[in-house]
Amino acid sequence: MIEPEYLKRRNSLVVSPNLGHPLYISIDSKLRQKEFEVKLLFASNIPNLTNFEGFLRKNLKLVPILEYKWKLTKLLEKTKKKGIWAKLKRFFVRSKKSRQETQAIKEFTDSNGATFDIVQREKLEKLKPRAFRGDIIDCTVLNVQNVYECEIDNPDYDDYLSPQNYLIKHEIFGSLNKFYSATISFRLTDEVIEFLNSFNFVMFDILQQNLNKGDRINYHSIVISKNKWTNFKFLHATDLHLAERNDRIYEIVKKWQKSIRKSEVGEIVAQSVKAVSYFQRLLMKRTEGKVETTKPLHKRYINPNNNFRNFIKLANQSVNHNELDFVVLTGDIIDFSILSKINKEKRKTLDFNYEFSNWRIFKEILLNHPQKMRRGMVSGEEILCPIFTIPGNHDFRPYHYDLRWGNLYKKIGLNANEAIALNDELMANPISSITKNFRALKAYLIEINSSLDFSLKLGENIFVFLNSGSDSFKNIIDFVSGHPSVTGVTNKQIRYLEDLINKTIKPGYNTFLMVHGPPINPKKTMSKRFSLSRPSKDKLPSLEEFKESIMEKLGKRPSAIRINDKFDLKFGTISSNWSKMIKFCLDYCVLTLSGHTHQLREFRLSNPQQKSINPMTTIPVKLKKLDNPAAVYYDYYSDRLQNQNEIETNAPYVVQTPALGLGSYFRPGLTGAYREIIIEEGKLTSFQVKLVKR
Repeated sequence: MIEPEYLKRRNSLVVSPNLGHPLYISIDSKLRQKEFEVKLLFASNIPNLTNFEGFLRKNLKLVPILEYKWKLTKLLEKTKKKGIWAKLKRFFVRSKKSRQETQAIKEFTDSNGATFDIVQREKLEKLKPRAFRGDIIDCTVLNVQNVYECEIDNPDYDDYLSPQNYLIKHEIFGSLNKFYSATISFRLTDEVIEFLNSFNFVMFDILQQNLNKGDRINYHSIVISKNKWTNFKFLHATDLHLAERNDRIYEIVKKWQKSIRKSEVGEIVAQSVKAVSYFQRLLMKRTEGKVETTKPLHKRYINPNNNFRNFIKLANQSVNHNELDFVVLTGDIIDFSILSKINKEKRKTLDFNYEFSNWRIFKEILLNHPQKMRRGMVSGEEILCPIFTIPGNHDFRPYHYDLRWGNLYKKIGLNANEAIALNDELMANPISSITKNFRALKAYLIEINSSLDFSLKLGENIFVFLNSGSDSFKNIIDFVSGHPSVTGVTNKQIRYLEDLINKTIKPGYNTFLMVHGPPINPKKTMSKRFSLSRPSKDKLPSLEEFKESIMEKLGKRPSAIRINDKFDLKFGTISSNWSKMIKFCLDYCVLTLSGHTHQLREFRLSNPQQKSINPMTTIPVKLKKLDNPAAVYYDYYSDRLQNQNEIETNAPYVVQTPALGLGSYFRPGLTGAYREIIIEEGKLTSFQVKLVKR
């Protein structure tokens, strides 16, 4: 196994907390507490605890992430008190000293060396949100301990401090195979306190300095928040499908459009059909007729990367108005792991290293790090709020796939000829394209989030994040049709949920479950086994006909409105422990958020016996496998239910959020979607779907 250079040259790195699993710390609203202690998890190649502690004491810092406009406002206020107009007059003095002083007024820099312009006060409101790194804070190491492997079903498991088996089994950190926990203390600067007077939270990068070996930064890893978690808002986005090739496609197609002559199109199509293998044809959907779009490319091409960039801008606007606390990303963050432009021979020596993977693209977009600008790309911003991430089935896929398979090119607004034009640079191997490999997550586990399953307690709110696994091939027809099942949920994860029920989840708490693969996903039409009395020539009833609001208008009884006894609910969903998952969603969750299908679907659950049952009557609680775990109803509840009381009365809900990156087979235009979840006075108030403007 090849260890990347950036790991070879390090003595240690912070494993947790990290970008996709930040650590929250509470502070009182009057900001009286200024000193804090936190525990960090490290991976190191230093075998001796004492030596590691000595190494750590010299190089650990925290960097507060403030906001450019706020910092500029404060600078202008201080400058005004000193007489800004008198200083600006020096601009006309041509001495070297005066020019240097004037330069200090025109711009300023943060602790990372980023340069920011000073603008006129009347232009402040027009400034875009931008991250500003404040003064670096020194950390004091109080205690260092050895840490050993601990799985999620172990009673001693800690969501932040327990390295799991997969990190060791797959040698994710290479020679850094010794784990330590370190307790550090730090004191907030006056600058951070002043920032918290204006904003609800402040994030910190963890900076690990290492002379001659390069600094290591865990971005956005610690959050100090004033929120009491009775009133808050977060956004749910899923199925981003980010990839380096998304930013290249527009440029490639435009170049092809410019060079191709209409008379050559038929010949190119014919040659391409001959080049398609038998296996590839199985994966391609047949179309009755070829319909060419007349819209210009810039109006129809859907770039998932741009959708995410625009989503970040929208989130930042809410953060600057103190209207957003965090973002949840539930899987299919990237489309596949290795960059599609890497040739086959070079792939063998890369071993899914970060710099050659689409995980780098995700991180660069998230932090607005420099990227090669191409035609059709929109500008970006660094996200200004914490994020929480879990993987999806695409995140386990090593290599790219052909956009012609299943007519996937239509999801991004291309026509057949344009999809063919991509083949020279982006042709895919039909076998490797459908494989899965845990090491495709290597860069994710190092750079984004080392925890595949974890939970978070904020006030009386529990957030549970579960990895639903890679593609399942139990039903190959579902997979080929573009609706693959996922391998989760494992027995180990069920035991983890049971431990949360018995130790953490209390009556009256709001529990939110985040998972990529949907616990409930009916087929579009009723199962034939439920329609034996209907003539075979009749069209089977569709799911849309069983919306609860429609059935109630028809005067149907509650038992007739249920869909669990009429539809197959397991189409392209979790393939193990399904019944126990539904039981957990019914008895302990107020809202389950999922993705995977790229569709907007919402379900509510109720007890199948139609009587109230206290799920915590026996301790310890065990999730039982039941033939009929819940009565399931279908409708667009986030739009239909108008107030908090209606939402609370009809809970719990299991919902699918449409994809942020791509549309579905049924609604290709439904792209750029996300869900806004609002809690007021400790109760779920809204979970509506919204769209990013393209």
